[in-house]
Amino acid sequence: MRKWIAATLFIFILGAFNIPGNRPESLYQDKKLVYKDATYELEIRTVQLYPYNGSSNAVLLPAIAPLNNNNLLLEFDDLVQAPENYRVKIIHCNSDWTPSRLRSLDYLYDYNEFNIDNYQLSVDTKLSYVHYKFKIPNIKVPGNYLLVAYRGTDESDIILSKRFMLFSNLVSINLMSDLTGLSSNNRLNQQLDFTINYSDYMLQNPMENVSVVIRQNQRWDNAITTLKPNFIRENVSELEYRFFNYENNFKAGNEFRFFDMRSLRYPGQNVQRANWNTRPTLVDLMMDKPRIYQPYTQYDDLNGEYFIANSDTGNGSVQSDYVTVRFHLKADKVNGEVYVIGEMNNWNLQNQMAYDEVSGMYNGEMILKQGYYDYQYYIKGDTLRSNYFEGDHFQTENEYEILVYYKPPTNRSELLIGYGYYEMNPAR
Repeated sequence: MRKWIAATLFIFILGAFNIPGNRPESLYQDKKLVYKDATYELEIRTVQLYPYNGSSNAVLLPAIAPLNNNNLLLEFDDLVQAPENYRVKIIHCNSDWTPSRLRSLDYLYDYNEFNIDNYQLSVDTKLSYVHYKFKIPNIKVPGNYLLVAYRGTDESDIILSKRFMLFSNLVSINLMSDLTGLSSNNRLNQQLDFTINYSDYMLQNPMENVSVVIRQNQRWDNAITTLKPNFIRENVSELEYRFFNYENNFKAGNEFRFFDMRSLRYPGQNVQRANWNTRPTLVDLMMDKPRIYQPYTQYDDLNGEYFIANSDTGNGSVQSDYVTVRFHLKADKVNGEVYVIGEMNNWNLQNQMAYDEVSGMYNGEMILKQGYYDYQYYIKGDTLRSNYFEGDHFQTENEYEILVYYKPPTNRSELLIGYGYYEMNPAR
C-alpha cells in the first residue's frame, strides 16, 4: 500500500508546476541525512515543531525554548492508511549545524532512541493520512539540535529531520536601535544594532569563542552567521555589534501574500474557487501581480508561517484534507527561475513555476493541507534580486532572533548562552 501511495503522490508532485523532472529538493533518494529541515519520503507532510503552550498561535513560534522549560512539540502527517513504527534520535550540533563532538549521553538523560506513540487516523478526508505527535525529551545542554525520525530500528531509513534550539540566559542582549527599521542607511534594508553583556558569565577570548546568528522570520536560508563584535569593553563586560557597511542588514521585504483555505465549502480570502470533483480537491488562488512599484501597505501577516485549521468541521489536525493549490502570477517573463517559497516548503527552492506565453502568466501547484498560509515569489537569476516581484520597504513588519553561542576552551561543543526575539515595526 505504501508503494502504491508513494507512486501516486510522486505523479501528483512530479507534475506540479508542469515542469518535466521537477523533483522536490527536500526529498533525498538515497536518504542521506542533511542537517536541516527536510523530508525524505513523499508521504511525509506538514512537519511542524514549536513550543506548545496551549495557545492556538503557538505553532507560529520559532522552535526554541529555555533549557529547563522544554515544551517543544513535533507534529507531522504520513499520507498512508495505517500507522507505522517510527522512532526519533536527537543530534547535538554546533552553531553552523555541523554535528558536535558530544556523545548522546553528554546531553540526554535517556538512551537516544524515542518511540513516536501518539498518533491519530484522519477522518472523512479524500486523502487518508496518519497524524503523529512527539514531545521533545528533556535535554541537559543548551545548543542546536537536529531531530531525526526514522522507521523501525533502521536509523538509515530516515523520514524527516527538523532543527530546534534550547538556550540558557547566561548573557543579556540589549538593542541599540528602536525597532522602526530606520537604523539602516538603506531604505530597502533593516538592521539590528545591539550589545551583549556578560558580567554574570565569564567569557574567555570572546572575539574567537563567541558566535552570533541573526535570523529573520525564522529563516535559515538568509541568516547572518559571520558577525564578530566590532568593539569589546572588558571593563564593563560588554560586546558591541554596531556596523556601518551593511554587515548585519537584511532586505526588508514586504508583507507576505496569503490565502485562507480553512474552509473548502466557503473559500476564504484570496481563494478564487474550490473544485470538489477532483481528487484531491483543486483550489485556485486569485491571480497575483508584481508589487515592486506598489506603495507599502501594512497588514497583519504571519511572517511567512502557516497554521492548519478546518472551519468546516472544527478539527484541523485529523479532519483537514490535503488539496492541490494552484498559484497564478500575472507578470512579464523574467530572466531567471520563479519559485513559491514560505515555511510551508522550508523556504526551499523546490516549487518552480512554469511560464505560459499565451496568458503571460506564471503557474504552479502544491499539495497542501487545509489551513491559512503565507507565501511569496522568489527569483533565482543573475540580473534581478530574489524578491523583485515583492519589493522592499523599511516599514515592513518582520520578526528577528539573535542567538549567542559560546565555546568554552575546555568544552567539545558550542553552547547557546543567550537568545532574543524582536519584532521590527510591530503593528499598532
